[in-house]
Amino acid sequence: MYIARDKNSDLYLFSELPSQGSECWWAPSGVDGTYLRLDTSLYPDVSWDSGPLKVELSTVKPG
Repeated sequence: MYIARDKNSDLYLFSELPSQGSECWWAPSGVDGTYLRLDTSLYPDVSWDSGPLKVELSTVKPG
């Protein structure tokens, strides 16, 4: 999974490494379920210029 920030500061989580367009990042498989918009306050170090950041998600078991 990857985190990337568009030129307008919107932040997204991608299931695959996105490619950079002129204003935003694009999922290689298209738009159906391959990305998720995140709160823009998360990952302040990720910028348009820094490119995508590889991340791992983990599950938390309740209790």
